[in-house]
Amino acid sequence: MNDRIFGGLTFLLGLFYIYSAFIIEESFISDPVGPKTFPYIISFFLLTSSLFLIFKPEQTPYWPSFGKILEVLATAVVLIGYAIILPVVGFVITTFFASTFISWRLGANLISASLVSLAISVTIFVLFRYVLGLSLAVGPLGF
Repeated sequence: MNDRIFGGLTFLLGLFYIYSAFIIEESFISDPVGPKTFPYIISFFLLTSSLFLIFKPEQTPYWPSFGKILEVLATAVVLIGYAIILPVVGFVITTFFASTFISWRLGANLISASLVSLAISVTIFVLFRYVLGLSLAVGPLGF
């Protein structure tokens, strides 16, 4: 029954995406997959997967333990905090802490997660900022 409820909610979300895409006014200069086409693509996959959940639900669903659900919620809080703090603190520091937490929760020990996160955040910053010339959020320290 849980799959059917989730499928129904996902179906409604897909319909909302279609409505949202329908009311977008495009300019005459836009990409082939512009602001109107992308929500249509997302809604197609939402509607298709929701119909699968509605008409062919899993007979014996597996629910994770309460601790695993808390881990997922904590990760969601970290990612929301990442989006909020990114413009203030900067890309390198924010990405370092977020990727350290996520790597740690995926099973790495804290030291190796920190080292890899430092390498990832600095490498991405250098590649995007200096090699590709793209703008990333810089904090008070300039990175």
